[in-house]
Amino acid sequence: MIFRKLTKDDANQLFSLIDKIENALVDKNFWLPLNDTAKDHFFDPGWTEFFGFFENGALISAVALFYNEHEFGESADYLKISKKGLAEVGRAMVRPDKRGQGLLLQMLELLKEEARKRNIKTLLATVYPQNLPSKKSFLSAGFTLEDTYTKSCGFERSIFLYSL
Repeated sequence: MIFRKLTKDDANQLFSLIDKIENALVDKNFWLPLNDTAKDHFFDPGWTEFFGFFENGALISAVALFYNEHEFGESADYLKISKKGLAEVGRAMVRPDKRGQGLLLQMLELLKEEARKRNIKTLLATVYPQNLPSKKSFLSAGFTLEDTYTKSCGFERSIFLYSL
């Protein structure tokens, strides 16, 4: 397996993986709906960078680092923390047939290195409270559960932080 930053050339594979994830959801609350503003910036390095594992050329998992307040501002405001030096880990996804192999935990460890390269001081993540495998991965990666709240879009999320 190869872990690397995704480029625009990977867009079709990324959106195909997103479709697989969305179609496999038993509980639609696990995944926040995508909005066009976020999608338009998926390959804008000043806003979002996706990273993922590839196996035999196929994208099998992906996760993003979001650098723009549009993505993490509401959660940061809720916690009353500074947005300076903050990035959000989000859109974590593992192809259904590859789950249970520790890929999310591996991606989180590798993302920490990427965040340090960008001088990020704190990583924030939001997870649906009933998504126990994701919560376990974030806790195993050293993130701390700060609180759980309902976002303005109506979705309940647990907020995790990691200090780099």
